[in-house]
Amino acid sequence: MLRLQGKIQWIYFINWCVMRKKRKILLGFIIVILAAVLAVSGYYIWRDLYSRAQEKKDFEHISQSVSDSSSPSGRNISALIAQNSDCLGWVSVPNTTVDYPVMHTPDNPQKYLRLSFKGKYSFSGVPFLDARCSAESDNLIIYGHNLKNDTMFSSLAGYAQVSYSKKHPEIEFETEAGNHIYSVFAVVQVDETDEWYNFIDAPNSSVFDEKISEISEKAIYTTKVVPEFGRQLLTLSTCYGSQKNDRLMVIAVKQ
Repeated sequence: MLRLQGKIQWIYFINWCVMRKKRKILLGFIIVILAAVLAVSGYYIWRDLYSRAQEKKDFEHISQSVSDSSSPSGRNISALIAQNSDCLGWVSVPNTTVDYPVMHTPDNPQKYLRLSFKGKYSFSGVPFLDARCSAESDNLIIYGHNLKNDTMFSSLAGYAQVSYSKKHPEIEFETEAGNHIYSVFAVVQVDETDEWYNFIDAPNSSVFDEKISEISEKAIYTTKVVPEFGRQLLTLSTCYGSQKNDRLMVIAVKQ
């Protein structure tokens, strides 16, 4: 009987050792997997941060390359377009981080959504004019990403507050035809299917006034600027809000 009990205890001991060894192996395997996941995640985070920092430097270099002290705007748009014929001009909101080239590719509407000015993959992309627009359209709609590193159109989120609009009441848009100033008229939060995105040209004053009335009703707020038929509109659009399709539009009127 004692011998049998001893054998049973011995078997239990052996099983305990085997299970302990298996647990150590499993734990070691889990640690290796977690370390690999952390390493890969760390690499992608570093690559993303490095890429965005590099993209920011690239835009600064582009800005410097077309700097022209003899021009009223301080830029040589012809030199900019010479670097890339897809470029239409330059948009900027004075004293903010919005200060970028604007691309226009009617045959490939979202070409620069994830493409750099130099034609390489870019998470930031480049702001671009709606493919249906031309430089003479009644409503110029320019799209840009809302990024967490305060680049592209991210600072447009500030316009959700009236105080921000008072500090930044004007938007500049320069093409080869000249540098034009637009006064902010309305700030609106909508989704990407809103009818304003289909408003490119107004055939008459009645249609124009109707569109202005409709968007004014949807606006977070409007300013004292009064749009008039025949005065070109400029709409800057970016992602904004809790839903994927939410958008913020800053609409301005040409002075």
